[in-house]
Amino acid sequence: MAQFATQLSRFSALAQGKSVVQQHTILPDTDSPGVAISRLFVYQSYLDSTLLEKALLTQSPNEPIVGSTRKVESVGGYSFGLHPSSQTPIAIRPLVGGQAAAPQAIILHPGQIYRPHGRTDGRAAGNFSGFEWGLPFGWLGGGVATLYVFPSSDADVAWPGHAEVIFHRQRMQIIAPAAVIAQNAFYNWPMRFPWTQALRGSSSIPQQGAGIISIAEPTRVMMSLRLNTMAAVGNMRMILQSSNDFDLDSAGAVILTTPRFDTYTWGTYAASGGAGNLGAVNYPVVEYNGPLFRLAADDGGVQLVDMSAGTLTNAYVDVVRLGRI
Repeated sequence: MAQFATQLSRFSALAQGKSVVQQHTILPDTDSPGVAISRLFVYQSYLDSTLLEKALLTQSPNEPIVGSTRKVESVGGYSFGLHPSSQTPIAIRPLVGGQAAAPQAIILHPGQIYRPHGRTDGRAAGNFSGFEWGLPFGWLGGGVATLYVFPSSDADVAWPGHAEVIFHRQRMQIIAPAAVIAQNAFYNWPMRFPWTQALRGSSSIPQQGAGIISIAEPTRVMMSLRLNTMAAVGNMRMILQSSNDFDLDSAGAVILTTPRFDTYTWGTYAASGGAGNLGAVNYPVVEYNGPLFRLAADDGGVQLVDMSAGTLTNAYVDVVRLGRI
């Protein structure tokens, strides 16, 4: 019956003047339900008091899928879906099935469905025999990703939701006002990935690329001041230089002469007084909701400046940035 229906649809296509290409699948169709695969990816940016914004894991610029995260799966099917609860986008490359060649790796955002070859009535091809996947090059986040593989051509799903993900982590040092450096001498506040100014490690190894993934909706910045006690209020000026939002001219070139700032005030607190490292040394965590967290500086950055006469100078702040893709 299925063969008769296929032949009938091909006859109908020919009668309408459409070309019909005979294709065959490598793997037979299956009526089994979708397969779910979950993986936990290491965050590609981390917190380091020496490397600061250069604390990035190794990624090779010529690999669309980060090599340390790449994995080959022998699961065949017709389409993929990245569950909306996933904490990171992924890069995925189907392996050849019923087609002449496998496509390039593409990026899936949480909640997105991808049918790499498609399938129309009367066409027996469209499946893939397996795939390789991992984090996309340039992405600085990580976390859990749950990938669904749909083995039948008409499988479908409706996924509401728009996941908030961590897209960048770094440790920043609070400096004295006299230590503020030139606008084009530091970079640490990207919102497009790969990051055009990414440098890795103490040797500043280039890890740049043209942006493919953008954070459409930055949601918040979490900050943790690495001081165990604060006896006096500390005012921390956050100077943003060369932002995408305020400091690009009509040709898209960066304007270096107009820094912007916001001020965050750290209140007083005492040490917990507990015994041992967990009790004696612990740091406050706050959610910063000022204007700077919504701004981007892919070719610039933020400097934290102590405006309290030495109260905060040389202290570190751990920064975690979150948003929706």
